[in-house]
Amino acid sequence: DRWLESPSRLAEFETTVPSETQLAILGQHIVLDCSFPVDKQWDQTRCQIEWMLDKEVVHSFYYGQDHLNDQSSRYVNRTSLHHSDIQKGDASLRLERATLEDEGNYTCTVHTEMGPKRTSVSLKLFSTSACGVELLLTTEGYPRPSVQWLTVSGEDVTDDTVTHLSQDTRGLYTVSSTVSLQGAVNKTLTFVLKNEEVGQEIRRNITFISGNLQRTRKYNYLYGRAFVVYH
Repeated sequence: DRWLESPSRLAEFETTVPSETQLAILGQHIVLDCSFPVDKQWDQTRCQIEWMLDKEVVHSFYYGQDHLNDQSSRYVNRTSLHHSDIQKGDASLRLERATLEDEGNYTCTVHTEMGPKRTSVSLKLFSTSACGVELLLTTEGYPRPSVQWLTVSGEDVTDDTVTHLSQDTRGLYTVSSTVSLQGAVNKTLTFVLKNEEVGQEIRRNITFISGNLQRTRKYNYLYGRAFVVYH
């Protein structure tokens, strides 16, 4: 069964996922966002949705229902789509009881009458403890870089972080930078990696949202790792 549409409609079809890394609390659920455009004539039974992590099938939906025969065993009974929202163009995946093995780049592929579209979203995991937020970012590369942390307003908070730099036998530098935030946290920080010798700068925006944690626990401490490859 092949879908044919005009080039103008095909050009309009795009799936949308968050540009920033999505953060999940270890053992809690996370919703990986993915949306696509629909119109009044759109038929959900002719839509196919597939979520993948590398080569693993995380969740499949087509002909109006879930099809999980090919689902990776470690995702069994842990994934779901909100079927009523698919009609509205929402292909978001709910993942239960998140584990460290769930970290990675997830691919959301949607096939509709306007054609197929594939988009990726990155997931990182954190665990809970006593107070505040601590995030460790590790980079590896050459030549020797410098690290900076900025707030949304551009304030430099690098002095409030701890950064360690080491060099291995190959001459590659490994930089580990940790930022700690105390109390209730709902903010975005920018991690900046610079190499002045080659005029290179890499930025990663990281958003901390503690609302869900505050509703379920008396403390809101997060600890996690995110990786940035620096060349």
